[in-house]
Amino acid sequence: MGKVIEVNDVTLAFSVQCQPELEGVNLAVTEGEFVCLVGPSGCGKSTLLRLVAGVLTPDRGEIKVGGAEKAEGWSHLSFVPQDSLLLPWRTVLANVLLPFELNSGQEKKAEWRAKAQAALRLVNLDGVEQKYPHQLSGGMRQRVALARALVGEAEILLLDEPFASLDGITRSQLQLEILEIRQQKQFTGLMVTHNIFEAVFLADRVVVMGEKPGRMLGEVGIDLPYPRQLKLISTPEFAALVGTVQDFLEKGGSADEA
Repeated sequence: MGKVIEVNDVTLAFSVQCQPELEGVNLAVTEGEFVCLVGPSGCGKSTLLRLVAGVLTPDRGEIKVGGAEKAEGWSHLSFVPQDSLLLPWRTVLANVLLPFELNSGQEKKAEWRAKAQAALRLVNLDGVEQKYPHQLSGGMRQRVALARALVGEAEILLLDEPFASLDGITRSQLQLEILEIRQQKQFTGLMVTHNIFEAVFLADRVVVMGEKPGRMLGEVGIDLPYPRQLKLISTPEFAALVGTVQDFLEKGGSADEA
């Protein structure tokens, strides 16, 4: 399988007076892989995600998405933010339809609607199409945001701490749904999270970042079988992988303080 995200020697500073937000960052994500980025606050995880999305431009280095350096690569992407960013005046169905309205003509409305309803079923939200965001729980709003990202059949999904504001039970439910969706709908995922347990549970590979400046400390391959269930978290194998990720973080922190 080929590389669908390539970050090559990327450096970014928000001003000439500031220390670089990211310096000499390299990352490759292969087709169908789910990679989680973990690291302390301020290490540039979300900045890197926005560079991949094309929202920011690096000062040095190159980024390729789907083999392209220009905007044609970004057409393969969908983005799921920490806040669902649903439009409050639109129904659930109308929010999920938004990508079609922004990127297409008006001649395929029936087809769009069928795809939007299928995306909502995929995230277990069948039957709430006519509700408004304020009528939904936080977890349901994140499901709508996920459906909106999936509806256009994007090949690459970028997720920026999508479950950070949710309670533990809802967060666990959505983690299981992400795993189930991956089995039903093939996509490549790059996700930012502060939660090491979440990263190990969801990912095929965890990439650990350090700060000042943001850089890569190492990576941990997650050789755990699918399908994954929550009871996996209590196994020695899972604990060992969490410990390996934690070791990278602690070594990065001690190096900074030396």
